[in-house]
Amino acid sequence: MDNRYAYAVGKIRAREVRLLNLPKLLSIIEAENIEQALKGLSDTDYGEGLALVKTEENFDSHLSRQIESIYELISELTHDPELTDLFILRNDFHNIKVAFKKKCGATVEEEYYLAPSIVNREELAEAMETGNFARLPPLLAGALQKIERIFSAEKNIQLIDTTLDEKYLSHCLQVSRRAKCEFLEKLFSIQIDLTNIRTFLRLKEMGKGRDYLEECLISGGVLEREHFLKSFEGSMEGFVDSLRFKDYYEIVKRGVDHWKRRGSFSLLEKLFDDYSLNFVKKAKYITFGIEPLIGYLVAKEMEVKNLRTIIVGKFNGLSTEIIKQRLRDTYIGSRNL
Repeated sequence: MDNRYAYAVGKIRAREVRLLNLPKLLSIIEAENIEQALKGLSDTDYGEGLALVKTEENFDSHLSRQIESIYELISELTHDPELTDLFILRNDFHNIKVAFKKKCGATVEEEYYLAPSIVNREELAEAMETGNFARLPPLLAGALQKIERIFSAEKNIQLIDTTLDEKYLSHCLQVSRRAKCEFLEKLFSIQIDLTNIRTFLRLKEMGKGRDYLEECLISGGVLEREHFLKSFEGSMEGFVDSLRFKDYYEIVKRGVDHWKRRGSFSLLEKLFDDYSLNFVKKAKYITFGIEPLIGYLVAKEMEVKNLRTIIVGKFNGLSTEIIKQRLRDTYIGSRNL
């Protein structure tokens, strides 16, 4: 128990009651048209400025402003910025991926970049163009130097993505351990496991070799690196079976079964999000500490993802059933579609 967070947790608890539950999301999905769907948000935290939303892009910008305000709130309430800033830092690593792909010739729109971030996009773009990383934080400068070396040797964008994921998650785990924050340490260990499972399955699908997998795996998860390496020469079904007595077995089995039927890992990604959120829900039962702040932040991120899924689906004429299938779990209430 950390009594420093008494006031902050009080503020968070007052806001948690305004999180959107599943019945509310379903009512928006069932709306007859996009206008009625947006009207369904008028009595929520997303109501202000909603009248200006006319296009899919308008709504995406609206959601971005909402999530930026949540980051600002958490930054104001935290007593441990080195921990809460890890969630902002994630945007920096995403932005590095975007900027690097732009440097390699990909078409990149401004909205691909995420905010807030430790380094603004102008500073990042300048560092990327000039190759001078001296003004960047050491962690980000080191990450850029490493991917520059890798790309000059391999010309492989996917390896750049996995390298940056490894750099980010390893840093988060190290910071959480140093701060002796068991909640975040466990959360980032879960994210490492899920990232490694995702990497394993995608490389199997692509027909890559074991050496390639070894370069991409991240240390620090509950599942040992050796578990993945031993399983790689076998079948995908054999890998799933090797998880039978692990916590991830059911979600990986369902995700792989869906991939075999549909050729898509979309269900697996949804189940990964649900698994992470289910862990984070433990923060609801912690009286004082940083955990409720993290729980609320992750809850809002998932809420924004759900709203984006719903409203973009409505703009594009998707059926209610398809939108429901893509919906993530909610922080309050239970999922039962």
